[in-house]
Amino acid sequence: MKNVTDTTEYKALCIIARMVKNFEKLHFLTITEKDASALSYARDLLERIIHTNGYTVNYNRKRNRVLLKTKLKP
Repeated sequence: MKNVTDTTEYKALCIIARMVKNFEKLHFLTITEKDASALSYARDLLERIIHTNGYTVNYNRKRNRVLLKTKLKP
């Protein structure tokens, strides 16, 4: 994390999106309430980074793209 700019690179957002998708695998595992709370907070922060850059995480396995561009409301 050495290159800090005004915009986040698309490739970085894709890596973050893959991290968010990996949180889904934790639903099947036993986790303490404290850890679950911390994980939820971390996931929310990562999703916020994606959303503030105009994207959402794609959970549809039929599509290859890990990110979807957010449609702007008129």
